[in-house]
Amino acid sequence: MLVLTRRIDESLVINDNIVITILAVDGDKVKIGVSAPREVPVLRQELWNAMREQQQIAQALASGTVPEGFEELRNFLAEQVDTDPVSEESPSTP
Repeated sequence: MLVLTRRIDESLVINDNIVITILAVDGDKVKIGVSAPREVPVLRQELWNAMREQQQIAQALASGTVPEGFEELRNFLAEQVDTDPVSEESPSTP
């Protein structure tokens, strides 16, 4: 990992077409601007991780293999449905 020190309004360039600029620093938060071509996706890491995880699940389901823990989750949810009583009483009116 490359570690750089930048001040407000200073930038760094990646691959001649992506510019990252420090816009503001407020306490422990840093506001950055990213200028990149439209065909280059720019995502927060937590969103990228979630998308990658969803793709892995979709691939596993498409291949017919069930990821570890799915069967246990199915059984748990089935038990919850069986043990949760459904109230058939009509709501009271004021």
